[in-house]
Amino acid sequence: MFNLVIRSIVISLAFTINFLSKNAEGVTTETNSKRARTFKHPIPNEIISPWGFNIASVRGGSRPDEDSLSTENENRVEASSAGQEYEHINDVLGYSRWRSIIQRTVRMPNGKVIDFDVVDQKGKGAVVVFAWNTRTKTATLIREYMPGSMKVMTGVAAGIIESGAKHNGGDPAVAAKFELEEECHLRGGRWYSLTETDATVPHDKYSVTEFSAYIVLDAERIDVEGGEEVRELDEEENIEIIHGVSVQEILRIIRAGEMNLVGGWTCLLALEKLRELGEV
Repeated sequence: MFNLVIRSIVISLAFTINFLSKNAEGVTTETNSKRARTFKHPIPNEIISPWGFNIASVRGGSRPDEDSLSTENENRVEASSAGQEYEHINDVLGYSRWRSIIQRTVRMPNGKVIDFDVVDQKGKGAVVVFAWNTRTKTATLIREYMPGSMKVMTGVAAGIIESGAKHNGGDPAVAAKFELEEECHLRGGRWYSLTETDATVPHDKYSVTEFSAYIVLDAERIDVEGGEEVRELDEEENIEIIHGVSVQEILRIIRAGEMNLVGGWTCLLALEKLRELGEV
């Protein structure tokens, strides 16, 4: 009798495992493989946002206004590894204020259609600026509240490239100079791009925003206390300016997790540029 029970349990388990393997709705990937396996679940006919409302039909959703999304490039882009193409089918706007959540539908090189949630924001990208004093061999950094992590963290001057008249129609160099003045109370100096051929760098895998990175040498302090005018901060910003930060202290801040990824990336690029210029 005992053997019969054991045999029944084994048969039941084998049936259950076989059923689950055929009907799994998870994600399986293949590490270091040129051809990763994708989602097995079907693409839904409609998209419900995290806030509980229906965004739109994946296939029938209309593309939001160009003002709320970055300008779309060609629909087909070449896959860097396999030489195949990804087809951008459409974007559906789920939420929009200063930043937007977009449902982006893409046909993968293997023919699978996948939906991604990506983040966009107003403007034409963003800038980051590392300010260095060649006489003191120190940098000017800032500290500000970051609502995402709900922490006050150290960083570099940074901001959105506005497409209007303020930034000369979306000129990153103009935006960088404005942000340096607003956030660090510095202006002028010698400017260098921190990327080759002024390349812009995507924020992360699921973000539309691309960054232009700069270093400025020997920008002059604006005498705010003496009555000299300076560009005002945005309403939501409350920034502490920190002058005289050494290379060792910058590296300590990065290692301690006291600076976000964009700030740390900018500082490391800047230190490399300073070595190239013979400054450190």
